[in-house]
Amino acid sequence: MTKSALRRTLRARRRTISIPLAAHAALALAKRLSRLPHFRRARDIGIYWPMDGEISLLPLMRMPGARKKRFYLPVLVKPFARSLRFAPFSPKSVLRKNRFTIPEPRGKRRAQRPVRRLDLLLLPLVGFDRHGHRLGMGGGFYDRSLAHLHHRTAWQRPRLVGVAYSCQEVPLLPVEPWDVPLHALCTESGCFTVTS
Repeated sequence: MTKSALRRTLRARRRTISIPLAAHAALALAKRLSRLPHFRRARDIGIYWPMDGEISLLPLMRMPGARKKRFYLPVLVKPFARSLRFAPFSPKSVLRKNRFTIPEPRGKRRAQRPVRRLDLLLLPLVGFDRHGHRLGMGGGFYDRSLAHLHHRTAWQRPRLVGVAYSCQEVPLLPVEPWDVPLHALCTESGCFTVTS
């Protein structure tokens, strides 16, 4: 199956999850993430606004361990930007929709930060395998934003944790040279560290 066909299949699969099941899964995921060492050590955390059936990370912000953490949402800096910056986000943030109709925090550009200044990035997945390979929406925004990690071996920032529903797991994904592997994966059913 091609990547685009697999992407269509997995996106359709996650859209079939009912609202009550999605809410229950999001809470279970938040509990698992809040116990993850990557999360406990992080101070600045990139998350995403759930779209197209993605599992929500918003309950994570209400976990007891999240009180002293700062959260950020991805933003497109320019109208035709091909990579991401991250803007401070809280439940009180004023949001506006970008060109893909994804909500972004409004605010001053100087408050935004590049991805390398985050401690942890929780990435939305369309699909994943146990080797840390991920399938995204296909726009390449995260890959371009994380390209600096290809040049680092000892010190890597941010730590990358992919999040999805457990039904989005596949045995093995095709890998491209520009793909950036994950450090860990979390679903509503469990978390595991990638050993490659």
